[in-house]
Amino acid sequence: AHVDGLTGVANRRRFDEALVLETRRCLHANMPISLLLVDIDHFKNYNDHFGHGMGDIALTRVATTLSQKLARAADLVARYGGEEFAVILPETDHEGATSIAEKLRESVAALNIPHAPGSGASSVSISVGVATQDPGQAMHPSELVEAADRRLYEAKATGRNRVVA
Repeated sequence: AHVDGLTGVANRRRFDEALVLETRRCLHANMPISLLLVDIDHFKNYNDHFGHGMGDIALTRVATTLSQKLARAADLVARYGGEEFAVILPETDHEGATSIAEKLRESVAALNIPHAPGSGASSVSISVGVATQDPGQAMHPSELVEAADRRLYEAKATGRNRVVA
């Protein structure tokens, strides 16, 4: 009930539950928590060109790469929706989260999954928005999501295949 059937990472329900628990826990422990929102760039073009079967394979490869590149058991990768993923990074400050986001971006690029012609890139890439709740800063989990989403939008609007923190 908590795993996305296609990608094998946590599903949206598990993400929502974990974000509430981890933001509270980090607030009480006076620790930061960071959230990454990840979008596969121009994924509609990929699906339109290669088909949904190949799109499913690409989604799974990206999800697996995101999961494998996280070092701590408390970190959580979840399918947020469609071609979007969310990464919860408890006890991770803004600088650490930005570094992890860049490592994830580079790891997906290193997969060298060929992209559709006309997508603006030769291989599949991701854009990442980073937001952090600093120690002692009480944010509702939805505020953290909104902050990461604004940065993701900025990453996409300024050329994609980048991290905005």
